[in-house]
This record gives sequence, C-alpha cells and structure tokens, in this order.
Amino acid sequence: MISIVVTHQMNLKYLRDCLESIADQNYPDIETILVLDHTEDDVTELVSELQEKINLSVYELEEGRTGLSAARNLGLSKVQGDHFMFLDNDDYLMPGAIQGFLEVLEEDTDIVYARLHSTRGDRAAYLEGRAEPMLGEEEVEASMNFDDGINYCVERYRLFEKLTILACLYRTGLWTENDIHFNEELLFFADAPVMARVFSKAKKLKGAENATYVKRFHNDKVNNPSQLQYPKDETMPYYIKSYNEAISVVENDRVRKHMNLILGKFIARLFPKKYRGSDDDKWRGEYYHALLDMSKTIDKKHIRKSDMFRRNKKYLFKFMKGNEAKIGKYSNMLLAKRKLIRMFQDSHFRNKTITQYIFAKWSLKENWVVFESFMGRNYSGQPKYIYQYMQKTYGDKYRYIWIVDKHGIKIDGKCKKVKRWSLKYFFYMNRSKYWVLNMRQPLSVPRREETILLQTWHGTPLKKLAFDLENIHSYTPKYKENVFKQSRDWNYMLSDNPHSSKCFTSAYMLEQHQLLEAGYPANDPMYAPDKEQRAEQLKEQLGIPKDKKVILYAPTWRDDEFIDTGEYGFNLALDVDKMREQFSDEYVLLMRLHYLVVERLDKKMFDDFVMNVSSYDDITDLYLLTDLIITDYSSVFFDFANLKRPMLFYMYDLENYRDNLHGFYLNIQEILPGPILRTNEEVFDAIANIDRVEEEYKEKYDAFYEEFCCWDDGHAAERVVKEVFQK
Repeated sequence: MISIVVTHQMNLKYLRDCLESIADQNYPDIETILVLDHTEDDVTELVSELQEKINLSVYELEEGRTGLSAARNLGLSKVQGDHFMFLDNDDYLMPGAIQGFLEVLEEDTDIVYARLHSTRGDRAAYLEGRAEPMLGEEEVEASMNFDDGINYCVERYRLFEKLTILACLYRTGLWTENDIHFNEELLFFADAPVMARVFSKAKKLKGAENATYVKRFHNDKVNNPSQLQYPKDETMPYYIKSYNEAISVVENDRVRKHMNLILGKFIARLFPKKYRGSDDDKWRGEYYHALLDMSKTIDKKHIRKSDMFRRNKKYLFKFMKGNEAKIGKYSNMLLAKRKLIRMFQDSHFRNKTITQYIFAKWSLKENWVVFESFMGRNYSGQPKYIYQYMQKTYGDKYRYIWIVDKHGIKIDGKCKKVKRWSLKYFFYMNRSKYWVLNMRQPLSVPRREETILLQTWHGTPLKKLAFDLENIHSYTPKYKENVFKQSRDWNYMLSDNPHSSKCFTSAYMLEQHQLLEAGYPANDPMYAPDKEQRAEQLKEQLGIPKDKKVILYAPTWRDDEFIDTGEYGFNLALDVDKMREQFSDEYVLLMRLHYLVVERLDKKMFDDFVMNVSSYDDITDLYLLTDLIITDYSSVFFDFANLKRPMLFYMYDLENYRDNLHGFYLNIQEILPGPILRTNEEVFDAIANIDRVEEEYKEKYDAFYEEFCCWDDGHAAERVVKEVFQK
C-alpha cells in the first residue's frame, strides 16, 4: 500500500485539485491521510465526495499544535503503507505518477524521486497545456542529471528555503528506523533539516522518469502566501535555526557542501542589502553574529570552485573574517560597485538612480499635471478628455505634461511631450503634483506622498480582474503582489457605474473613499450636440465613402495565446473574405485589435472594404462613425452602448474564455444587449437582419443602458476635474 500525507490550512480550490489528482491515479492500493491545521474552510462536502474514491482519512491537529511541521508529523504517525509520500495541498500529481514510482521501486529502494515541474496554473489548465511552466524551469531541468538523485533533488536549488522533501516516494522504514520527523518549532524552512537526514541515511535512490509531481506557486502573495513568500525579516529566526539544525545532522558530504554554497550565496547577495537598508536593527546585530557563526561551517575551497560564486567571493571571505568594524564599509563598497556596474549597463536603472538621489529631493510643482494614456502609446481615453476640459476651463493655470512612447503623437493644445523612460520622464513624474493615468503606474517610479494619483482606468469590467482572478495566465509571477502595491497609491479610482465600483473594490482591494463615481470623460463626446457632424468629418478623414455604413470589429486578446513576455499570437476567427462577398456593397469593416496582437494581422487582407484602425489613437472617434459593432469580451460594448446602436457578440470560444481564462462578473446570457453568435454564418445572418435583431433586443438594450450608462451624460470630465483639482 502507498500512503499519501496531505496537509491543509487554507484554500479549498487548491485542495480539490490535490485530492482529485490522487483520485485519478491508476493504482488501487492508496490511502490518503488528510491533516487539517485549524482550517476555517468547510471541507465536509469535498471529503464526502472523495472519501471512497481515495480511501480518505481525516485528522485534525489538536489545540496547542499548529503549522506544517506539526501537521506532517501527525500524518506521518498515521501512515500504514510500506511506502509513503507528502503531497502539499497546493500541489498535485500528474496522471500515472504513482504507477511511475512503482515501475522502478525495488524492495531495498529508500527513495524514488519524480520529475518536479513548477507552474502557477490549476490542474485542469496544466493538464490541457494552458498553464505555462515557471519561467526558467526548462533551463534548470536541462542542466540537472536526473539519474543522480543528489544532483536532481538537492543541488538544483540555489535557495535554502527551496530545499524540499516533496516529489519523493519514501520507504516508510527509512523514517521510522532513523526516528526522522519535523521540528515543530520551525514554522518556516522545516524541510531542510529533514531533507539533510533523509538523503544522508538513504542508501539507494532511483529516479522515476514516468512520475511527475507538480509544484504550484501561489498567485496571491497578499491574501494567500505560500511558505516561500513571507518576507525575510519575518522568517530570518527560522532560517538561522533551520540551517544550524540541518548542518548538525547532515552526513552526506555533497549535501553539506551544497548547503554551504546556499548559505554563502545568501550572505554575499542578500546580507549587504539588509545590513545597509533594513529598518530592523537585528540585521546589524543578532542576525549578523548568527550568520558569522554559521559561516564557519563553509568550505572555502568548495566556494572557490563553484560556479555559484562567479562574483562576490571576496565579500564572503571578508565577511567570514569577522571584522565587525569593517562589515559596513565592505557592504557599502559592494552595493556601490553593483549599482555603478548596473548604471553603465542599464539606462533605465541609471535614470531611476538619478531620480532617487536628485529629483526625488527637489520640491513638488503644485500646478504640474502629468497625463499618460495606455503607457504612452496614444492620445486617447479618459486622460485625453480630462486634459481637454482643463485646457478649455483653466488654460495656463496648470502646466500639462504628456508622456508618450514615440515621436509623432499629435496632442492638441499647449503641453510638454516627454518620452517614456527618458531622464525627463523621471524628472517630470517626480516633480508633478498630479498624475492622470489610465493603466497601472510603473513600480520603478514611486509616487511621492504629496502627489495625487487619479487612476481613470479604461473600461467597465466584464472579465474578472486582479484579485478576483483565480488563475493567472501570461502575467508576471508577482502580478497580484504588484497590483496590490500600485493600487495602494491610487488617491482616486474612476468608476463609470455601480457595477464597476463593486468590481474595482473587490479586484483592487480598494476602500470606498478611493472611488470617484463620476462617469467616464471618454464617453462625453457621445452626448455632444455635434456628434453627427463629427462623425461625417471622421469618415472623410479616414477615406470612408459617405454612402457606406460602418461595422467596427473590436475583439479582445486571448491570454492562452501567450508566446513570450509582452508577445501574443492571434487567431482571426472572423471570415473576412466571405464577409466581403456579402456586405462590401453596403458596409466598410473597420478592424480594431488589441495592441498586443495587432502585428499578427495579415496586411494582405486590407482593401477598400477592410480597414485596419488598430493604430488610430482614439476609439471614441471610431464609436461616433460606427453603425454596428461586433465584439466579444472586450469592454468596448459598455461604452458603445451610450450611442444605443446595435451590437453583435461573436463569442466562438465562450466556454474556454469564461471557464478557463478569466471568468466573468456578469451572466452575459441575461444582460447582453445583443445576440451571442458562435459561427461566422450566425454573424452574417445577424448583419443581414440587423433591424430584426434591434427590435428583438430593444428591451434588453434599454435595461443595459440604464444599468451601465447611468452616470454618463456628457459632463463626466467636468465632475472629475472639480473633484480632483478644485478640492
């Protein structure tokens, strides 16, 4: 029998993935031991559903015992199988993993280790190939020797906190015969001492090529941090205790030397920063002396030979001499050297450093206002219309600075244009009293305490955002952590309707006082008395015949078509050729694609019928001349609804997008003011019978307008400016 010990403290969705991965194993003789660590989750339904499938027994830690170590020890004491493994509740096994272990297991084998893969995706996404492996994992995997257990299970890790006992099937006797258990005083880094003993005592290790253990990294460090995501200032006492315990029990020379390397790297890389920059005085006292004592275990000869120490060996050796009076000087010199090297190599870092030491110390300009739309790509959105209102109302009372990412962006009125990431960009960002942005601000440009940041955003949310997302596809691993940091700096978050207010509060963890419920300035032109004349001018400007009506196709991008950072593929599902055959006499088709995928369009498709307006700055202009819009999950339909013109929703991949990629805040079948179409034929039929569609959806359209356009009336810019600038 194989025993699997699972511990659970929080996140029921993770636990379901974990237990279901056991249920899917093609081996009948498994017992699953679930230990609950004082959880607030109600596991009753999940346990009832899976109890028979996986021979599940549930235990709870008694009062006075808590933490992962205590839970694992309790689980270990309940093991009945000759072999067992630990499976963290946020991880899962690939199908056939247990059978893969058994294929190579022999009677005298102490440890069978699996392939260890890392991801941020849930089990379904990983099995279907929609969740990417962690960045750099393939390179690490390629550099390891899978046939060498110490190399694959121990030497692959460069951080002490990553040493793990997971992804291994153990002979139960190896643990009981050597009285191996977890130190329950170690709330962090408890694996290292146990791993040191296990790999020292094991006589026979075998790799199971056909067994895969998937380690899931948490997307939400703020609300659901993993053991690895707690700050070092908080976990340092456990780091010290764990290392000292591990080094005292380790008997395998390679494991000991690797622990030396990890400690040396920690001292050389992290300690100088903490010694100079941490607010915690323990780094200059208690932790310094503890690390100095720990460094006495380091083998200098091994350090000199290791490729882990191509740099900073000198600092480590100076540290090990124990000259407390000079450690501050050494730390300063090392940090200054690193900074100088990086300044010469990286102009962005150089500008950031100049800002930190010079611009950030200069006084703030009370009448300077920085505007930026879509990270400087164009002149559009809420910032544009707030700027235009301020120009008209206040004139030269304010100095207006527009951030652009390229030359040639035309901006009306009197303003200063500054290229994004230039030295001038950092200068103006740091000295301006007001920032008006419609996307998240860069973390590399910290907001000064006195600066007022107006986050205008760029649409009403249908798709779930930020902290409301369970799975994160294509984003940086620190996505939610970064979002949390950025949103703490938002003095105002602009909202267009009550639905948006509710979503923004949840998604960005905002307080009610941060919401500015004023409507969207970018929708003001749709209420202007001259909007029809403006539309005619725009058609002439774009070369659209006056006798042709306009269809705007504005789909969003798909996260699962991720290629690389900032690069995405795109599958154009609309059959443009057939559309041309049927409708070119009556319509012109404008294609408006997301900036991330626009380069994927085949330029040969564009002609008198199909026009690419993806690079046209302001989509509000395009709304004005559009007679019919076709979209999917993009927020454009919330804004376009202000015109009360027909809308079609081409959602050919609805289930995948809704259930796997994003999830929706709304029941679209109930609220959409137009039909959901799944095929090109359905799209073409709806266009041909658009009068019938309008009549059919009239009541839904009116209800939609009342709910989502209720704060738009042509005066949103005025309300925003009065609230932010007059106060």
